[in-house]
Amino acid sequence: MDKLKAIQYFLAAAQTGSLSAAARQQGVSLQAVAKLVGALEAQLGTPLFQRGSRGLRLTADGAQYAEACAPLLAQLQAADEGLRQARLRPQGTLVVGGTPFLIQHCIVPALPAFHAAYPDLTLDLRTVLHLEESASKDCDLLLLHGWFEAGSWVRRELPVMAQVTAATPGYWKRHGTPRHPRDLTDHICLSYRNPYGKLLDLWRYRQAGAQGDQIEEVVVRGWLSSNHRDNLLELALADGGVMRIAYATAQPELASGRLVPVLPDWELMDPPPLAMYFRPALRRALRLRVFADFVAAHCADLSRLTSAKGESSVDGRPAWHHGNSRRASSWLAHR
Repeated sequence: MDKLKAIQYFLAAAQTGSLSAAARQQGVSLQAVAKLVGALEAQLGTPLFQRGSRGLRLTADGAQYAEACAPLLAQLQAADEGLRQARLRPQGTLVVGGTPFLIQHCIVPALPAFHAAYPDLTLDLRTVLHLEESASKDCDLLLLHGWFEAGSWVRRELPVMAQVTAATPGYWKRHGTPRHPRDLTDHICLSYRNPYGKLLDLWRYRQAGAQGDQIEEVVVRGWLSSNHRDNLLELALADGGVMRIAYATAQPELASGRLVPVLPDWELMDPPPLAMYFRPALRRALRLRVFADFVAAHCADLSRLTSAKGESSVDGRPAWHHGNSRRASSWLAHR
């Protein structure tokens, strides 16, 4: 005899006052309910119901037994439901690596809302600049800025974050405001060195016109470059020069006027693409799926913050990206 089912059927019959009603409630046959309730009475050695033309009535022993069993069955059902819910709720630890300024300025500010939605999920954030560096091997998911071959990773591209050309009001006051991209050759420009070690000193601009797009390619110069965006930003905020920066990662500085964008009619070309990379074995892991969906939705929101345009793809590397030259501008001499 399945005693747990027998007790379940017994309590259902006590509640409904009928074996047939209990069978309908439990989704089984009348014979199944009658058989197990009868077996339970036989094992206990006492009738649990008085059977009559008006249905079932609990005996004194039956009432006492029902009072004792009902809380136990409720606790068991609660335990079952708790386990089912736990399986539907993401848990454990997700190791997330990524480009420092993206993690710091785009993802971290939104994490309190993510934690409120998924309190049982622990995140371990790590700095990773390149898909092939050793630190990436310990990560479940990577959030990287740049043109990378996915290799053994699964790649999910994210919305491009358009960039603007900006400096402080003090800098523009002293050095003048550029009216055309070519004017930047007379300015101190702070250039980023990408994870491949290439200095991005070629700033390309596009302007739509009646006769088609106009492209301007400017080789910029400055006395400082860095592979960390925050170094460039600190210097720019100290009136130290002009930088190109993703609007979404510099909202406080742009909104407050500490940084002022210029060349509003010109679109900065070649914004580095943004993508997530994750292990194929974790493709169906709930903890990864909920975080990846959260990041994708949040990045989509950030990309809509500005009217500036940005088009790029991980597979659409610009021509200057190829080759072993240490400067993007070297491409101009070889095209």
